[in-house]
Amino acid sequence: SSTVGLIYPLFYSIAMLPVCDTPNCGKEAKFRCPTCSKLGIEGSFFCTQNCFKGYWKEHKKVHALFEQLKNQGAAPLGGDLSQPLIVSWPGYNFTGDLRPYRQSPRRQLPDTVTGRPDYWRDGTPYSERQDKGLLRVLGDEEQEDMRIVCRLAREVLEEAMRAVEPGVTTDAIDRLVHEASIERDCYPSPLNYYGFPKSCCTSVNEVICHGIPDMRPLADGDIVNIDVTCYHRSITATSTKQRLLAQ
Repeated sequence: SSTVGLIYPLFYSIAMLPVCDTPNCGKEAKFRCPTCSKLGIEGSFFCTQNCFKGYWKEHKKVHALFEQLKNQGAAPLGGDLSQPLIVSWPGYNFTGDLRPYRQSPRRQLPDTVTGRPDYWRDGTPYSERQDKGLLRVLGDEEQEDMRIVCRLAREVLEEAMRAVEPGVTTDAIDRLVHEASIERDCYPSPLNYYGFPKSCCTSVNEVICHGIPDMRPLADGDIVNIDVTCYHRSITATSTKQRLLAQ
């Protein structure tokens, strides 16, 4: 539930007009780091090759960090799952007490879920990129579809929030969201969006947003935020809710 602080903000940091990632540059970006694009790390925009090369020594640490996190998080389940992974990444300092725990394998969807976003196979949201910056007015039928999808997403969110209790892992909440989405013929939108490995986002304590569900049990005093996003009838609906675990 804490790995978001390491890698996955990059998956959700797309701005309408991205700026160069080189510190103190601020110019409009023209291209992305090709290695980040290959690995599925979103963000990593640069304005010129000179800026890219000048910041390469620091930027390439992101690639090594991503690979290490991916290998540790995707390791076969075993050992003491109640204990955090022993991790050490050069140049990274944790901002609080949370540490990454092991992740279960990526959950699969049955063939019955026929409506799927274009990124479900390779993680690339092609239509989102194509429509970036465009505003579209929905017709009456699309507006009704949106109401339906929003209601379904809210139903899934409420099921997830009912499971938020001390001792429950965020991985268990992710399983619940995954199954509840399937029951409603919805695709859980976070799954494989730019490679995101889970079906919802569970952000605990100092994790600001887009936390990755793992085997860490929730504890009394935790602040838990859950993001549920569902794709249905070619429309995406997102919802979020927060709870303080206090006995």
